[in-house]
Amino acid sequence: MGITVGIDLGTTYSAVAMIDQQTGRARVIPNRDGGSVTPSVVAVMPDGQVLIGDEAKEQQETGYTETAAFFKRAMGDESFALSLCGRTYSATDLSAMMLRGLVEQAQEVSGSTIDHAIVTVPAYFRNAEREATLEAARLAGLDVYGVLNEPTAATFAYGLNGSSKPQTILVYDLGGGTFDVTLAHVDGDEIRVLGSDGNHQLGGKDWDDAVVRWVADKFEDEFDVDITEDDGQLARLAIMAENAKKRLTRSAYADITVDCAGHTAKYRLSRDEFDDITSFMLGETADIVDRLFASVDPPMNWSRVDGAILVGGSTRMPQVHEYIERMSGKKPLGGVNVDEAVALGAAIRANQDTEGRPLFTIGGGTVTPTATIGGGASTDAPRMVLGGKKIVDVCTHAMGMIAESEHRTQYVNTVVIPKNTPLPASYMKTLGIAVPRSGNGRMEIYVLQGDERAPLENEVAGKYVFEGIPYVDGGKSNINIAFRYNGSGVIEVYGQQAETGQQFIGVREPLPEDMSWVLRSPLDIERERMELAKQSCITGEIYLIIDISLSMNGEPIEKAIEACRSFVNMIDVQNLHIGIADFDGGDSIVGETLMASEKEEEILRRINRIGNSPICNQRTSSVLAALPPLFSDDAATKIAIILTDGEWGWVGNWEKVPIRDAHFDWEQGIQTLAIGFGDAREDFLKKISSISDLAGLTDLNHLSETFSNIGREISSGTGLSI
Repeated sequence: MGITVGIDLGTTYSAVAMIDQQTGRARVIPNRDGGSVTPSVVAVMPDGQVLIGDEAKEQQETGYTETAAFFKRAMGDESFALSLCGRTYSATDLSAMMLRGLVEQAQEVSGSTIDHAIVTVPAYFRNAEREATLEAARLAGLDVYGVLNEPTAATFAYGLNGSSKPQTILVYDLGGGTFDVTLAHVDGDEIRVLGSDGNHQLGGKDWDDAVVRWVADKFEDEFDVDITEDDGQLARLAIMAENAKKRLTRSAYADITVDCAGHTAKYRLSRDEFDDITSFMLGETADIVDRLFASVDPPMNWSRVDGAILVGGSTRMPQVHEYIERMSGKKPLGGVNVDEAVALGAAIRANQDTEGRPLFTIGGGTVTPTATIGGGASTDAPRMVLGGKKIVDVCTHAMGMIAESEHRTQYVNTVVIPKNTPLPASYMKTLGIAVPRSGNGRMEIYVLQGDERAPLENEVAGKYVFEGIPYVDGGKSNINIAFRYNGSGVIEVYGQQAETGQQFIGVREPLPEDMSWVLRSPLDIERERMELAKQSCITGEIYLIIDISLSMNGEPIEKAIEACRSFVNMIDVQNLHIGIADFDGGDSIVGETLMASEKEEEILRRINRIGNSPICNQRTSSVLAALPPLFSDDAATKIAIILTDGEWGWVGNWEKVPIRDAHFDWEQGIQTLAIGFGDAREDFLKKISSISDLAGLTDLNHLSETFSNIGREISSGTGLSI
C-alpha cells in the first residue's frame, strides 16, 4: 500500500509532503540533498538525461543554456515552446518532467510508493492553466485526485494550528512567479473561503528582473556592453539577482560582481534602493488586495481582518512585512512555514475523506477514500475538513458565455456563475436551436471567464460543441445547458435535449483564429448569412415520378409510398418544392399531377394517393418527354426522381427514345435521377440519369433508406452538380 501526497508545484521552488501514519502529522519529504524545497528547474543534457532541482540549477548557474525555469507561468499557453537539445517542449511537458523527478526523489527518500496526489495551483489560475496542470500530472504518471488552490492549502495548514476563536484571515501568497490573495473565515467548525484574487504573472522573479535591469543598466553605462544580449551571462546574472534579493532580507546591502566581455564591475545594492526599484510591484499587490476586499459580499477592509498569513518565499522580503503591518496594524500571523505550508495543507487534504476522517488509522491500517476534489475519480468535490473543520473553496473567476444582447444589437458576456461562488458550482440555462430535417443539429457555446460585459475583455475559456442533436417536430428544439465548475475549478459543459431527454457532453474545439465577429452586431451578421443563404442554398422544384404499372401492385406501391414519405422528411420544402406524378411504365403520366408545392400536408396526401389518383393520360414519347412542362420557368433547380421496377415497353432498340428524351431534359436544365428494383436494369437507369452517382438499383427492403439518403444528399448539396 503506497502513500498519498500533496505536491506544491511552484514557479521557483516545489515541495512534496505526506502524512506520517504513525503520528498523523503532515511533514515535507526532503529531496535527495536533504532540502525541504526543490528548485523548479529542468535541464536536458546532450545525452538525453533529464535533471531537475538543485542539479539542474547548478547547470543553469554555470551558464548552460539547455535549462528551463519559470515555465509554470506559461501553463495553458499553447504558443509557448522551448527547444532543449534539439527537442521542443511545452510548459505542460516541462511541468510533467518536474513532477516525475519530484515523485522519484520523494519515493526514494521516503521508501514508499506514491499512489495518489493532489497538486496545488495558484488560486487565480484560469481553466486552461488548471487543465494543463492536470495533464502534466497525467503525463508524469500520477494518479491525481485534483488540483487545490495554493492559498486554500495554506489556510488548511493554518487551520490546524491557529486559534479556535472565529477569525477572518487574509492569505498573502507571493511566490516565485505568481501572486494570490485570499480571504477566509475560520471558526471552530468551518474554514470558508470568502474570495480570491491575484496575478499569475507577478512574483519574486519580477523582483529579480528589476535587479537584473538595475545591474545591466549600470554595466552598460560604464562599459557600453549590454549583458542581456548574452544568454549565458543573463542566466548567471539572474541567479546573482535572486541571491542578492535573499541577502537583502537580512542585510542592509548586497554586492553583485559582473564579469563580461573582458570587463569586471562590482555594484552595491542597498535595501532602500531595492525597495525603491520594486515599489511599483508591491503597489500592484496592494491594488489586488483592495480589489479583493471590494469583490466579496459584504465588502471588506483591513479593519475587519483579524490577521494575515504570509505564504511563499518572496514574503520574506521586509517590504512585504512592512506593508502588512502598515495596513493591518498588526504583525503577520505566525505558525506557518512560508515554504512548506502549501504542500503540508495539500497533503492533509489529500489524506481525508468527505467527513474529515483520515484515509488511514493512525498507527496502522487503511480506510478506502470516498471522494476526490474534481478532475480525478469523481467530478464532485467534498467539503474539505481538518479536525472537524469543513473547508469551502470558491471559484476565482466568474463563468459566462457569449450571448446576444436584448435587442440583438451586440454580443455580450452573460455571467452564469459569479466569481467567488462556492465549489463545486453549476448553473442551468435553456437555449433554443433550429434542427434541420436531416438531424445532426449542432450547437456552439463560447464560454468565458470574467465578468466584463464586453466578451473579448474576458478570457475565452473554450468553444464547446454539442453535435448530433436529433430533429423534433417543427424543427425547433430546446437544449438545457449545464455550466459547471468542478471541485478543481475546471469548467465542464453538459446538455440535454428537452424534447427527447438525449444527453450531450460539450466537446471543446479549437477557438477560431479570428474572433472579430464578436465585435459586430448579431443582426448584421444574420442579415449577411441570410443573403449568403439565398445565394448558395438549393432552391427549386423536385418531382417524384412513380411507376404504377401492374407489376407495382401490392407491396411495391406500399413501399414506394413509404420511400416517398421518407424522402420528404429529409427535404426543406420551403426551399425545395415537391411535386408528384404517376406513370404507367414508359410513355404516359397517368395520374393526377401535384404541381410543385411547399405545403407538406398537401404533398403527403398526394403521396398517399400514388396508384389511386384519377386517370389523366398525358401520352408522350416517354415519361421523360413529359417533364419540361411540369417545372416552373423560374425554378433555380429542377430535379426529377424516377422510380421504376422494370424495362419500359418498347420493342427493338427501346432504350433509344427515353435516352434521347433524357438528354433533352438536361438541355432544359432538368436533372434526372432514376432508381429501380425488381427487373429494372442498372445500366439503363444510369443512362437516363444526370445525377448518375446516386442512380442505380436497390430492393424493396432498402427503398426507404435509399430515398432518405437521396433527400439528405440533395438537402446538403453533396454530390450534386447544381
